[in-house]
Amino acid sequence: MRQIHRNEYPALDSILWDVKAEIIQPEVAFQLYEKRWKYIDPDQLTAQEKVLILELIDTIGKGLFLTA
Repeated sequence: MRQIHRNEYPALDSILWDVKAEIIQPEVAFQLYEKRWKYIDPDQLTAQEKVLILELIDTIGKGLFLTA
């Protein structure tokens, strides 16, 4: 899976408050989506970000998405 540019995904960008990098590894993005899901409003996700999350769930999470 390709590296992720945080500025292309508003919800991801909003939960990366302690990360300065502009480019995020997919594993890091997946872990932070799971860990910080409570800070995301699913109704506000863009179509592009929904696709990214589903792709991460399939490839990194092996079909599982366990929010904290």
